[in-house]
Amino acid sequence: MGEPYSDISLLTIKNCTVGYSLKQNKNLEVLANLNLSVQPGELITFIGPNGCGKSTLIKSLVGLIPKLKGELYFKNENLELTSFSERAERIGVVLTEPVYERNMTVKELVSMGRYTHTNWLGSLSKLDRAIVDESITKVGLRVKINSRLAELSDGERQRAMIARVLSQDVDLIILDEPTAHLDLSNRMEVLLLLKSLAHEFGKGILLSTHELGLALQVSDRIWMVNNQQQVISDIPEELIRTGWLDRVFGNEKISFHPWSASFEVSSKTSIKAFVRGIGILQACVVRLLKRMGVKVIYESADQKITIDVYEQDQKIVVDNGSKKEIHTLHELQSYITKLLQEA
Repeated sequence: MGEPYSDISLLTIKNCTVGYSLKQNKNLEVLANLNLSVQPGELITFIGPNGCGKSTLIKSLVGLIPKLKGELYFKNENLELTSFSERAERIGVVLTEPVYERNMTVKELVSMGRYTHTNWLGSLSKLDRAIVDESITKVGLRVKINSRLAELSDGERQRAMIARVLSQDVDLIILDEPTAHLDLSNRMEVLLLLKSLAHEFGKGILLSTHELGLALQVSDRIWMVNNQQQVISDIPEELIRTGWLDRVFGNEKISFHPWSASFEVSSKTSIKAFVRGIGILQACVVRLLKRMGVKVIYESADQKITIDVYEQDQKIVVDNGSKKEIHTLHELQSYITKLLQEA
């Protein structure tokens, strides 16, 4: 489903099964029969419920744990025939818990990405130093180049880790939950940085994340682990249209709404409200009703409440058999609370 065909795939996963080898020649299969690819210039987010195997696949792709079956190719090269150092020359990796010395400077950290390209003494050439400086500039840390990692914010440290893999001069970058522990603005900033690296510099970028809402906004394609432990690959809009997001992540308490492309709390009552109007006030009325457990409908049917929203006059008229004019959202919340108690 949705997997593009290309002769120039950066990463090709053929009939792969990943998991763990147990005692007595037994295997614990986590994800099986995987056929996926990463193309140049695209950002792929990898999503799924907790414990579904995202990190297991990421670690298998970068060589930290062996796959159980199948083949992995970088371009047309079988990765199983490459050494760990050779794989580092092809694939850049940022793991969930990066290992670094907090007294190290940004420049020193990013310089580590060049070590696979240096001589046996590990000396940086003029070209190496230029690539390090360019990588730091690309992630917006030029003014922090001599700052120690301990002096940076969480978001700045994550950008420094991305600069390190950029300095490796690789075409493919794989990241395991790069937005973990970051606040909302830094999460979005990191994802937009990765998207620009894919689109402007032709990098193939694969990252696992729990940020479903942000993934839907920035991804060129999404890999999603479904309830059968299969990985579905498609563009965000197809996953919305086909209902996969609701089937995988929805339950009796929350459901995915394709119109808003977001999860919403399921209605707690049988009360329905038909809402008419446009504008910010109408959107806030709808949000308030849903938060309070009222089912909002957009076509007149068997609703108990009809609400007309007048944006220009900043008023709300609630009709539940008798009409009441309301002028603030606080007043609306109090009135709906009373109706729910009487229901």
